[in-house]
Amino acid sequence: MIFALWNCGLDGRIPIWLYNCSKLQVLDLSWNHLDGEIPPWIGEMEKLFYLDFSNNSLTGEIPKNLTDLKSLISPHKYASSLNSPTGIPLFVKRNQSGSGLQYNQASSFPPSILLSNNRLNRTIWPEIGRLKQLHVLDLSKNNITGIIPSSISDMGNLEVLDLSCNDLNGSIPASFNTLTFLSKFNVANNHLQGAIPTGGQFLSFPNSSFEGNPELCGKIISPCAASNLDLRPASPPTSSSSRLGRGGIIGITISIGVGIALLLAIVLLRVSRRDAGHQIGDFEEDFSRPPRSSDTFVPSKLVLFQNSDCKELTVADLLKSTNNFNQSNIVGCGGFGLVYKAELPNGIKTAIKRLSGDCGQMEREFQAEVEALSRAQHKNLVSLQGYCQHGSERLLINSYMENGSLDYWLHERVDGSSLTWDIRLKIAKGAARGLAYLHKEPNIVHRDIKTSNILLNERFEAHLAEFGLSRLLRPYDTHVTTDLVGTLGYIPPEYSQTLTATFRGDVYSFGVVLLELLTGKRPVELKSENRVEEIFDTSIWDASYEKQLLEVLSIACQCIVQDPRQRPSIDQVVLWLEAIGSVKER
Repeated sequence: MIFALWNCGLDGRIPIWLYNCSKLQVLDLSWNHLDGEIPPWIGEMEKLFYLDFSNNSLTGEIPKNLTDLKSLISPHKYASSLNSPTGIPLFVKRNQSGSGLQYNQASSFPPSILLSNNRLNRTIWPEIGRLKQLHVLDLSKNNITGIIPSSISDMGNLEVLDLSCNDLNGSIPASFNTLTFLSKFNVANNHLQGAIPTGGQFLSFPNSSFEGNPELCGKIISPCAASNLDLRPASPPTSSSSRLGRGGIIGITISIGVGIALLLAIVLLRVSRRDAGHQIGDFEEDFSRPPRSSDTFVPSKLVLFQNSDCKELTVADLLKSTNNFNQSNIVGCGGFGLVYKAELPNGIKTAIKRLSGDCGQMEREFQAEVEALSRAQHKNLVSLQGYCQHGSERLLINSYMENGSLDYWLHERVDGSSLTWDIRLKIAKGAARGLAYLHKEPNIVHRDIKTSNILLNERFEAHLAEFGLSRLLRPYDTHVTTDLVGTLGYIPPEYSQTLTATFRGDVYSFGVVLLELLTGKRPVELKSENRVEEIFDTSIWDASYEKQLLEVLSIACQCIVQDPRQRPSIDQVVLWLEAIGSVKER
């Protein structure tokens, strides 16, 4: 089901015997020296939903057969491809120096086609729009020509689209603003022209997503009116201006020489970036390196709150406590960065979140988390111990949760153990109390309630986390206008229509969490399999709990009604949950 041999020094062509692996779901041959063309029979592998051939030396066109991958076309085929835990950790290599991000089962991999940093050419097939289950498409750093197919806008689940560093021309299809889940978009360094689409997610993409396309225009780069150059012939030069002295001729010659030198340097840089498949540096700066020259005058700032367990902490202590942010200390992956386990000099364990991503987006995330967690103090919220600014780095120091995330216990455990119903009900009550506090006291809408953002301490008490998307509502406000953000399966239906975040939107997402606690299934799996008659997780089903399970199911169904006006408030949900049985403390 899984064949992963990244960074193994493999050369030659992709072997034909892989075609016999009829149950293959995940195929990762990235960061090797493979050459030749991508074989068309890859498209005949019925269960394949994750393909990574990036960072090799593959040539030729993208096979049209890839648009026939059944698991990426049909939601039923994709759901049937998901397997149980493998019992061994799986890793994905994202950059040159890192050891890889860890997954515990194939279903954790996002449906992806990753072909970046090869020598692929020709065009992108319009039929690629058939892959409606695809979440990540990365064709960057190749020699792909032609236009960007507008059919890509049919891929409604697409979260990442990277077409940068190719030879694409034409315009960015206006229909792309309908891709409501698109969180990363990059078409930099092509030959695109015309207006950048407006609306949808395009208001949140940084300038770097479009740079290197001089003929692109729009609100993000420059007004389109500025690109309408005056093409009328210039007036003929006067006799005095046409007489150039010797100094003028020398000046023009030097200018032309410098221009040619710069042009050659740009061409060589682009060619070397494509050819040096294994020379690509880490996408993140090493925290231990000196700050960039632009950051040298930005002083380090370490702020510790009064509730902090370590009053005399230094930046050096942070580095030492995480072993210089070694990947062996990674305990989680937030929406905007990795989370590291750290043991402070006094022996206290903390979780340090190291933010990453586009500079402006990272700064917004950092400010949102600091503002939310400094205002909100509740036993069912993750406690912010402090924060650190060091050059371009942003760190959040949180309390450490021994039992990780609820998502891990429901979907990632490899030893077969699971949460009892008593513990699940306890978690539901705790998470609801934390959300009710946010809505009432600091007036905060979270916008990203999901199982991976509910953390569990050693007593399995629930703590809401990840406040990077949260927004503070002023008194008497009912909503906040925002970009469409969140996670597939948890986003309220009204968000895509009104682009307004409300407390009732959080209630919808919490209702989805209740369904996960009851079923043990992810939201996408629930929708795909439509197993209403088998709603309850077999590991918690017991006749003595039937009344409680049905009561929580009823609450969940009221939380996820389509009309937000008919959903209960989170305070009402807390009252309903508190009235259900007694929770046995663990």
